[in-house]
Amino acid sequence: MSRLFESEGAQVSAWWDKFANFSWRTDWTQVVIILFLSTLGVVAIQSAGSYRQTNFETPQMIYLGIGWVAYWMISSLDYRKLRVHARRIYLIGALLLVPISLCAIFKINIGSFIRSINGARRWMDFGPFSIQPSEFAKVSVLIFIAAVLVLNPIGSWRKSWPTVVKVLAAAGLPFVLIFVQPDLGSALIYLPLSFALLFVAGLSSRFFMVAGLSAVLLGAVVAVDLVSYASKVTAYAKAHADDLNPAKAIRGKHEETAWFFLLKDYQRERLLSFVAPSIIDPRGRGATWNVKQAVIAVGRGGLEGQGIGKGTQAKYGYLPEAAAHNDFLFSGMAEEIGFRGGVFVVVAFALLLWRVVRTALLAIDRFGSLLAIGAAVIIGTHVVINIGMNIDLMPVTGVPLPFLSYGGSFILSCFLLLGLVQSVHRHSVDGGENRGTPVTGI
Repeated sequence: MSRLFESEGAQVSAWWDKFANFSWRTDWTQVVIILFLSTLGVVAIQSAGSYRQTNFETPQMIYLGIGWVAYWMISSLDYRKLRVHARRIYLIGALLLVPISLCAIFKINIGSFIRSINGARRWMDFGPFSIQPSEFAKVSVLIFIAAVLVLNPIGSWRKSWPTVVKVLAAAGLPFVLIFVQPDLGSALIYLPLSFALLFVAGLSSRFFMVAGLSAVLLGAVVAVDLVSYASKVTAYAKAHADDLNPAKAIRGKHEETAWFFLLKDYQRERLLSFVAPSIIDPRGRGATWNVKQAVIAVGRGGLEGQGIGKGTQAKYGYLPEAAAHNDFLFSGMAEEIGFRGGVFVVVAFALLLWRVVRTALLAIDRFGSLLAIGAAVIIGTHVVINIGMNIDLMPVTGVPLPFLSYGGSFILSCFLLLGLVQSVHRHSVDGGENRGTPVTGI
């Protein structure tokens, strides 16, 4: 009998040791920030939909529950094992995009499984739930690029160009597949991701100078196209002075004959609403309406805010009904929590990103550092673009806010990304078994 008690005691002691070790190696600061942001998001979503009596907060809580389970599962794994399966993970992520992109290119629907919603095909509908493969592709591309850069160290352009081509091709494939859906916002994430990883890995500065020049040339081409589109909108507005939204009247017609075929007319409107709002929307009732109402919401918040549940811009429909709980959630939230609350949210994101970058600096190997840096770039890009477009500092691109905006696939992808970072942190505390040197020199 004593031996039985001793055996059971040893098992309990072993499990306790494992739990204590797991807890000690966990970055609890990251966990607390995620919990704070996700809880605030549920409150903001509920407030945004209270007037319309929507219940987006209920599925959001389910998504968060699934996300937390995925987070702890990923964080408990050894991230280094992912290197072996990086190619398979990438292929799965890319293959999930193919059927949606083909349906978008040929403008066909597959029943309710893949269908056009507001002119875009981005989701796979499985009945009780739907998924947006573009969100998971970010994670798979990050893992693959990090594995490529580990296996192929780079430096000068002459020695590194095969690796650079492989990295850009790995990011370029999902970029194209997502761009044609069309989903410009999600596609743009791959640009800072791939270039940031190449920079951190030590690629020659000449490459980035050439890339910068290419970006300027592309910007010039886009500007010429936008001028052409704006001239058509202006001509129509003069001929139809009673039309409150002239851009809507010619939307879709210009892109059929435009020489620059990469942009859709609604994307041209979004860009012009940022750089030339008086031209694309002279009455303020079209493309600029959403941003104007978002800025008004932020302004109404003042220093202290109107109070939780007391904001009016989202409730009364001034903010777009389809985006008040996701893309424009920050503006409605800022109206209720004010400037102080908004700053607190920004500080929370800044602290979260600092913890992620800190993990990258302390990682025991190159692969872990690149994973953490990539996660910081993806999360940071979402934060900058979303908050920027809510306060009219960036054009509207439909990029949601991590852990706050509504969306199952997006929420899960954020948890997966930070779960990877947590795994890197857990296996790098005190340098792990063998203290290593981080990949970066920051």
